[in-house]
Amino acid sequence: MPNKQLRAVVAIAAFMAGSACGAQQPAGSAPGPAGERGPDPRVQGLEEELGAAKRELEALKSESEQLRKSETELKVKADEAEALQKKLTEVVGKFGDVTTEDGMVRVELIDKILFPVGEADLTDNGREVLAQVGAALKDIEDKQVWVQGHTDDSPIVIRKPKKGEEAKAKKGDKNAKDAKADPKAAKGEAPPEPNDAVLPFVTNWELSAARALTVVHYLQDEAKIDPSRLAAVAFGQYRPSSKSKAKNRRIEIVLYPRAKLAPK
Repeated sequence: MPNKQLRAVVAIAAFMAGSACGAQQPAGSAPGPAGERGPDPRVQGLEEELGAAKRELEALKSESEQLRKSETELKVKADEAEALQKKLTEVVGKFGDVTTEDGMVRVELIDKILFPVGEADLTDNGREVLAQVGAALKDIEDKQVWVQGHTDDSPIVIRKPKKGEEAKAKKGDKNAKDAKADPKAAKGEAPPEPNDAVLPFVTNWELSAARALTVVHYLQDEAKIDPSRLAAVAFGQYRPSSKSKAKNRRIEIVLYPRAKLAPK
């Protein structure tokens, strides 16, 4: 029992004992005139302590009810997060991991399932995986869906152009030569071999951003997820999760409690 409640009980007992003693006057004593007897200060003090103890007891009861309510709500949310994690784990399967932390659900998808090396276009397997993930996310309307792009720290590699890019590149070279003569050709030197290599992304920042946006567009356009729930975030190489480069090349789909945005 709390100390204040114990004091209140003692005060009540003392009050009752004092009342009983007052009811039994010693023999031979004569009561004074009624007008000369004021309230006993001890009784007043006990009554004040009793009132304060009652108020504190009511406050403790209210606080206890709030705690029970909060515990119930937390348990419900924990159960929902566990069920969601289980559902997404079944969907993702061997293509990634699903974890929960502080009310967040994090889906990690390895990059080689979703994208070709160094590119931001989805593979056929990537589309199949995202279709299943998107179907699971569409039913969870109380969560924000943040798609985070991550890469390893390897520099961007120059690649050969795809079909269609080659003709465009050569046309650009021809226009450039027409606009300005090659100084080596003017001196009678052989011009250098044309370089038709393409640098698709300048740094890993651009690559991670492009991949995150690709997934966001797929979830909006194909999975039909409300775009107000979606966001694309790029971390480049600067948030590694492992010493393994393969694990650092990943897409993370993080589910947060949905914020209620008031209209302006």
